[in-house]
Amino acid sequence: PTTILQNPPEMALESGKGKEAKRFTFDASFWSHDGFQVGSDGYCSPAAGSRYADQRTVFETFGRRILDSAWEGYHCCLFAYGQTGAGKSYSMVGYGANKGIVPISCEEIFKRISANTDTNLTYEVMVSMVEIYNEQVQDLLVPPKDRPKKGLEIRESQQLGIYIAGVSRRPVDSYASIEDVVEEGTENRTVGATLMNATSSRAHTVLTIEFKQVSQAAGQQGQKLSLINLVDLAGSEKAGQTGASGDRLKEGCAINKSLSALGNVIEKLADKATGKAKPNAVIPYRDSKLTRLLQNALGGSSKTVMICAISPASSNYEETLSTLRYADRAKRIKNSASINENPQDKLIRQLREENEKLRNMVGGGSPGANTGPSDEEMMLKQSEIAALEQALTEMQKKLR
Repeated sequence: PTTILQNPPEMALESGKGKEAKRFTFDASFWSHDGFQVGSDGYCSPAAGSRYADQRTVFETFGRRILDSAWEGYHCCLFAYGQTGAGKSYSMVGYGANKGIVPISCEEIFKRISANTDTNLTYEVMVSMVEIYNEQVQDLLVPPKDRPKKGLEIRESQQLGIYIAGVSRRPVDSYASIEDVVEEGTENRTVGATLMNATSSRAHTVLTIEFKQVSQAAGQQGQKLSLINLVDLAGSEKAGQTGASGDRLKEGCAINKSLSALGNVIEKLADKATGKAKPNAVIPYRDSKLTRLLQNALGGSSKTVMICAISPASSNYEETLSTLRYADRAKRIKNSASINENPQDKLIRQLREENEKLRNMVGGGSPGANTGPSDEEMMLKQSEIAALEQALTEMQKKLR
């Protein structure tokens, strides 16, 4: 779809450029400003004949794609960017009955887990929640009085990649338990009132869901690990528009600095993807705690989706144009994502899949078929399973 940004009439007259429109092409564009009706439960749904996109529509377009990738074993990231007051937190967290991507995703995870009928496949889910406030990483699952003054450190290891040292990780076994953890973290978020937003986020918030699938086959255990990062960025802002002063001004400067660093990283990665960058160009991930934490999501092994929230007000034209250009650069980035499992786990997964196919064949073949599998097909499938078992045994000998 093409997003068209019209030049405000007053600006067109001042610049003398007429009403030249700016055009941008993205995977999807939504209108959520008006055209909705409020139900008895408070949920906003499209009015008849309107183009309004409700919260469920946004989740089905992007959130479900993230969960599908996580189930396959990929690291995933979804983050919202845009001007303060444009609707980032509404899209990610929601309000009242209008749940955002984060709570809908959490609910969907446990719906899928409860639908599992494979006794050889189990799931483990851990949750952590942090915010980056004034360039310090703070654990939102720890009361403010108990947090280290300088925040938590972002570290890197060959096994774990980029991680936060000492962050709280809570095991959860149901939607209710994960909802309690998210509510606890949300209550500890840093918010403040500005002229543009009464509940403006004064920090970047990152909810990380550690999703592990543990499978059993041939007496061995394998696992796939996915990290799902759901990021609600604080909004870019101009001090003149927000009326910020004192602590609000200091927070705004830190927010804009980290978002500027994010913009630089996206620009460098886009140049690299399009062949414009120099061969040994360094991506400046370390310029900000935000870009350091999102390093894997931006330029590593991750499937990443970026949502940009913009304001329909003509007074915010410049910020809206800047946000759309930001997104236009980001879409050029190409990540190389891979399933997070070691070779032994991969063999176990393949063995489970082949055994499942064999059981289906013995059970009568495909639905509606009049005849079962031929002897030749059975022998071929059994030889494939034997080869996988042999490869698994040899790999285990090497590991010992």
